[in-house]
Amino acid sequence: MHTAIKEPPPLAKRLALLATVVVLLVLGVFLGIRLTAATAEQATLATQRDASAAAAGDAATVEVVMPEVAELPLMVVLTGQLEPSQSADLSFPVSGRISRVDVELGDTVHAGQTLVTLDRASVGAAALQTTAAIDVAHANVEMIRDRVALLEQLTASGASPARDLTQARQQLAVAEAQLAQATAGRLSIATTSADHSLRAPFDGVMTRVPDGVGAVVGPGVGIARVENLTSLRLHTTVSELELASLTEGATAVLEASGTTGTIVSIVRSLDTTTRRAPVEVLLPNTDGRLVAHAIVRASVLVGEPVPALRIPATSRRPNGTVLIVDETGHVVSRVVEARGDLEGNWYVTSRLVATDRVVVRPASTHEGSIVTPALVPAPPATASR
Repeated sequence: MHTAIKEPPPLAKRLALLATVVVLLVLGVFLGIRLTAATAEQATLATQRDASAAAAGDAATVEVVMPEVAELPLMVVLTGQLEPSQSADLSFPVSGRISRVDVELGDTVHAGQTLVTLDRASVGAAALQTTAAIDVAHANVEMIRDRVALLEQLTASGASPARDLTQARQQLAVAEAQLAQATAGRLSIATTSADHSLRAPFDGVMTRVPDGVGAVVGPGVGIARVENLTSLRLHTTVSELELASLTEGATAVLEASGTTGTIVSIVRSLDTTTRRAPVEVLLPNTDGRLVAHAIVRASVLVGEPVPALRIPATSRRPNGTVLIVDETGHVVSRVVEARGDLEGNWYVTSRLVATDRVVVRPASTHEGSIVTPALVPAPPATASR
């Protein structure tokens, strides 16, 4: 079978197809030119309208401020929770019924002070039984010793066989072991009795106590808590960049109270997940001003202040830019390098000059608008500690 060879389309059809393509290309270019011209015309009209409005005094009024010359303190801000320098959840090693609670919530206690006591009735009965067992074992030992001494004399004179003496000595060894076992039982009872008293492991404040007597508690169940609040520890983490500027012994200042503490621990190892390193600050609290377990912020100065321009915190946009009103009244956007301090002041370190007119509330206008700037006083700076 022979395959039929398809004949190429006639020349006329090919020319018609080529003409169609050319027409479409020309039409596309024409539409693009018209669209560009229309866009440019709209922009020109918008500019003319803004200019006309400004000339007629109808341009929107926008509040602006002049940046103030200031100094930016170089610091690292630490945020974390204050923990007691010492704390312990207390429990009994044995089970029993609470018979006495000697402290109240908030009481100051000292190391070794009795806090809670369990009922000792069963312990007392066991102690009496152990004492009686010791007396019996002791009497048995004395009796067998006398028999051994007698048999030693009789054996020496030939009046008694040696095997009787050997047997008596063996009985004495067993009796002495029984006496030792009974004595150990008394020590165990004494230990158990001590386990029925819960004592403070260190000086501190009671932050949890039982509600009262009568409750039955099990071994290892926490029923009380004591915390040493004379000093607190701020546990926090810092980034790798912040870690490089911190040193042990540096001073940290709490934001709210102004209490000064000392960095006592810096772990120079980043968590593999958070990429942050643990830092610990020790803060004195002998006056009781600080509250344990509170979330706080502290600042650590890490260098000399650098020149900067202060602007209101509201002036910075979420994308890190600010809006400036230029000499022609146009609103322009500018990317700046800036950072805030602990008290909420905002400082710009580059790409801004003191003569710039910074829009106070960027949401009130938009880039490219023509506005009438209204100069307002800058808010007073909050002094950094």
